[in-house]
Amino acid sequence: MNDWKVIPTIVFTTVLIFGAGVFTGGMLVDYVKQPHAKPFKRTAATSSTAIVPMATNSLAPAGKLAKAPEILNKDFLQRLDGDLRLTKDQHEAVQKIIEDGQNSVRKAVQDARLEIRDVLTPAQRQAFDELVKRPFRRSLFGTNAPATTVPSPVMAATNAP
Repeated sequence: MNDWKVIPTIVFTTVLIFGAGVFTGGMLVDYVKQPHAKPFKRTAATSSTAIVPMATNSLAPAGKLAKAPEILNKDFLQRLDGDLRLTKDQHEAVQKIIEDGQNSVRKAVQDARLEIRDVLTPAQRQAFDELVKRPFRRSLFGTNAPATTVPSPVMAATNAP
């Protein structure tokens, strides 16, 4: 076979495979960006075979339920202001409720940390304290991969004088 016929075939095949990879990658990115909430859940109040639609929160984005931490932030209050047109008194009351909720969450987290420390040995307590100081990082793409902690900074050895 002539070499001049093989080279265009190889180039065409390479471009075709590259294009298929780009298309597949684009579809995967779109799939990951969209929320995939379970549309139904079983309830204990109904029989074990009955399936009922999940309740939706009208203030949450379409297909996504608002979670407690999302409700306890200032963005949620701004959204309430915009969507419900709260009066000044309502805004202040909701703001106080959100602040109280944030404080109770902080207290619950602090209490849980203290209880955890109580069951640890002194060496484990020291490691636990270091672990708690590290920032917690969530995955950027919303995958099911477990969240990780950022390693504590370590002095890098250099060859500088």
